[in-house]
Amino acid sequence: MSKSENRNKLVFRYRFFALLLICMLIASVRPDFGGVNGVMNGNLAIWYFAVPLTYLEAGLSFSPLSLYTALSNGYLQIFVICFVYILMPLLIRVGTCLLTYVGVNIWLLKGMEVLYCMPPPFSTGLVLSRLADADLPTSIVTTLTSYFVGLFLSPFLLYIMLGASTAPFVGINVRELLLSTLIPLGVGGILQPVTTKLKICDGPRTAWVPQGLLLLTAYHWFCDALSADASSLQAVDILLCILIACVEQLIVAWLCWVLCSRWLSRKILLAALFTTTHKSVGLGGWLLRGAYHGSAHGPSITLPLSVLPVAQLLLGSLLANWVAP
Repeated sequence: MSKSENRNKLVFRYRFFALLLICMLIASVRPDFGGVNGVMNGNLAIWYFAVPLTYLEAGLSFSPLSLYTALSNGYLQIFVICFVYILMPLLIRVGTCLLTYVGVNIWLLKGMEVLYCMPPPFSTGLVLSRLADADLPTSIVTTLTSYFVGLFLSPFLLYIMLGASTAPFVGINVRELLLSTLIPLGVGGILQPVTTKLKICDGPRTAWVPQGLLLLTAYHWFCDALSADASSLQAVDILLCILIACVEQLIVAWLCWVLCSRWLSRKILLAALFTTTHKSVGLGGWLLRGAYHGSAHGPSITLPLSVLPVAQLLLGSLLANWVAP
C-alpha cells in the first residue's frame, strides 16, 4: 500500500475526530453564537432537533427484537447502573480528596463530583458506538435505562456527595424527555419493517445523520465551554480542570474495559464503555440550578460541566475511531 493510500485511510478513519476539531475552531471564532445563551439556543437545537432525530434514525435502523434482546441482558443493565451511580462517584470522591491536598480549587472539584453523579447523555454513546462498530441496540437500551434511573438517583447522590439537596425532576419536563427519545424510537420501530422492505433507510446509509447531529451538539458544548464565566478563577485552576478531566476519562475507560473484557463480547463491551464513560450536561445544569442558585461559587462549580463533557467527547471519539475495524 502506497503512502498516499495510507494517508487517505488514516484521514477516513479519524474523519469524525477531525470534524470535531473543526467545530471547536468555528466555536472559538464566535462562541456567543451557540451555547445555552447564544443567538442559536443550544438547548432547543439539541432537545427538539438533534436528540429526536437521532432516536428516530436508530428506530428505523434496528428492529424492536434486537432492542428487546439487549434489554433482556439483565446482568449488563445492573452492571452499567452500578458502574455509573456507585463506582464512578466513589472514584471521583477519592480523587477529589487526594487533589484537595495538592491545593486544587475545592469548588472546581465539587463541580467534577456533580458531573460524575450524572447519567449518560442521550446521543453521545449511540454515535460513538456506531463509529466503533459496537452493538447499537445495547447502547440505546443501556443509555435510556441509565438515564431514567438517574432522574431518581442523581439528586440523591448529589445530596450524599455534596450535602446539597434538590428535588428530583427540578427543571425537568419528563414529558419532553419521552417526546425526545422513546416516542421517536417507537415511531422508528413501527416504520422500520416498511422502510427496510422499500430499502429507504438502513444503518450504513444513514449513519451520517446522527454523526452530523452530534457535531451540532458538540458545537454548542464548545461554545458553552469557551464562553464560560471563569473571571473569578486562576489560570492554573482552569488548566488543572482540563488535565484532571482527561486523566479521569482515561482511567474510567480503562477500568470499564478491564471489568467487562472477561465476560462481554467486543461489540457489547464497546457499547457499555461509551455509555458509562460519558455524562449528561443538561441534567447536571438543571440540578445545579436547583441546588446552588445564587451561590457566589456558581462559576467555579459550573466550569467542570462545561469543560469535562468536551474532554469526554474528544477522547471518546478518538477512541472510537481508533478501535473501529
